[in-house]
Amino acid sequence: MTITGATWVAERERITLTQAPSRQETEGILERIHEIGPLLRELAPQADRNRMLSDEAVQALESTGAWRISALKRYGGYEGGADMLLQCASAVGYYDPAAAWCVVISNGSVMLANRFSDAMLDEVFADGPIRAASIFAQPQGTATPDGDGWRITGKWPFASNSNHSDWALGILFIKESELVEPTVGFVLMRRDEFEIQDTWYTIGMRGSGSNTMVAENLWVPKERLITFQQLMGDVQEQDPSATFGRRLTPHLTMSTCIQAPSLGAAQAAVDFTSGVSGKRGITYTHYKKQSDSGAFVQNLGSASIQIDGARLLLERAAAQIDVAASGIVPMPLELRARHRAGIGHAGHELVDAVNNLCWLHGTASFAENSPLGRMWRDINTGTRHASITAPMGYELHGNGMTGTPYISNKL
Repeated sequence: MTITGATWVAERERITLTQAPSRQETEGILERIHEIGPLLRELAPQADRNRMLSDEAVQALESTGAWRISALKRYGGYEGGADMLLQCASAVGYYDPAAAWCVVISNGSVMLANRFSDAMLDEVFADGPIRAASIFAQPQGTATPDGDGWRITGKWPFASNSNHSDWALGILFIKESELVEPTVGFVLMRRDEFEIQDTWYTIGMRGSGSNTMVAENLWVPKERLITFQQLMGDVQEQDPSATFGRRLTPHLTMSTCIQAPSLGAAQAAVDFTSGVSGKRGITYTHYKKQSDSGAFVQNLGSASIQIDGARLLLERAAAQIDVAASGIVPMPLELRARHRAGIGHAGHELVDAVNNLCWLHGTASFAENSPLGRMWRDINTGTRHASITAPMGYELHGNGMTGTPYISNKL
């Protein structure tokens, strides 16, 4: 059924959710993801070579509903929480971690956009759910007043999914005047309002197309700008009239779910290594099959449990995020910090597990066309994203334990 923009607006006021979607809705998306999984796996090497997803992969994901997870129900999305995004992105990551990365970034960016005004959202989602990109690490641009709007100039590197986005958010400095200290905010830009520079040259997560967004002397209406506190603060988390999707705590949700691609890839890696172990021998030994080696099967089991442990840490964080968003009491900072440590530790375990799997599989892991090698590259790259690195997470948790100042205001 085709639903017009006018219908979205008409539906807007009467759809307000108080909790995450049902598990049944998540299962429906997961079922469709596994149906297209073989196609995603087939297209993954192409995305790796071209350093961006193919249109075919993007459209296949569209058919599953994966791009619509974070869009508010009133605009035709699922208004899913952290658990729905974690589970679905992990499933995509099992077939192509870079595609899963784009799914997380797009939905996470939509989650951020959900904190803009109703009038702004009516414009952004006039034709229904969108694909999006965002950069919210460090201000990379400026906004200066210009009539009834703002003049924007900025350059935002590492903008995953930017090639396939309809809208994007960029973090910047708001310069009201020369007499006022700049503040931090975010701007919403349509895809035709910024250019993309081809800058994404890495050994892992290559298919994410994390290039650089550039806006030069762009004028936007005042509604397109929002302050850091409005977007990242907890005012909406305490608002009983706010719908569920607006009460999700932004940074912790994004940090939890950005580990999902590596989680899915790690599970694929252990399944791949186990699956071929009955066909491969161990060079310079008498073992005709790897699976005949006690050392091999012991370490295979160890890697599998490391991945299970990582999953449990991430699912714990996602569940508590969704519980908090179902109420009006923001999650305490010390609990957010504890989850950040768990998220980082999960990544550390995933890297350790896939490293050990490569030891078990042998040097064939590092052949250029090896699927295990590509998963190793993607996991080692993805888990080192600045917001989820284990050392930073451990320190944040230590700050919470000792009452010392947090090293970041993005919790």
